[in-house]
Amino acid sequence: MAQLQAMAEERVRVVPMIIDFLGTFLIPATTSEFIIREKFVIDTSCKAEVKISFLGDNFKGWFLDKREKSIVEQILKYSRLLKCSTDRSIIADLGGEVKAEVTLSELFYLMKIQGKGEEGILLTNGYANVFYVKDTACVLRAVHVHWHGGGWHVIADSVEAQDVWSEGRQVFSRSSVT
Repeated sequence: MAQLQAMAEERVRVVPMIIDFLGTFLIPATTSEFIIREKFVIDTSCKAEVKISFLGDNFKGWFLDKREKSIVEQILKYSRLLKCSTDRSIIADLGGEVKAEVTLSELFYLMKIQGKGEEGILLTNGYANVFYVKDTACVLRAVHVHWHGGGWHVIADSVEAQDVWSEGRQVFSRSSVT
């Protein structure tokens, strides 16, 4: 009987969370279309709205021709990875693709606040800030930005890849679905 009890308890154990919720951030509503090609531009000059020093080939191919409609006010959650994890594991821990998905206009808003690498919600220590965004073909991708050498690096990867994000990286998602 004790062995059956132990087996039942083993099945009931909950898988430990892989992310630690840190806080939320309000993204204001927009009134116009967000044209990715006009905002995500390599420019590290002192007049740059956002210093971007690198755009990865996948990002350019999957996103530069995209346009996003205006958005209503949004609340994004940000969390820190507690252990090494794949995108699919992270997305599941966030509550699925609908809750994980954000827009490039929301990502850009956060980058603009820290446009010159200032301290803020986004990590500026070289670690990745990971966002899950649909590309021009409506495929969910992992878009990650990190501050490196005087500018933001913007890179995109498939969420199907088995690459692993190291602990300490930051992940952004919807606080609620509107």
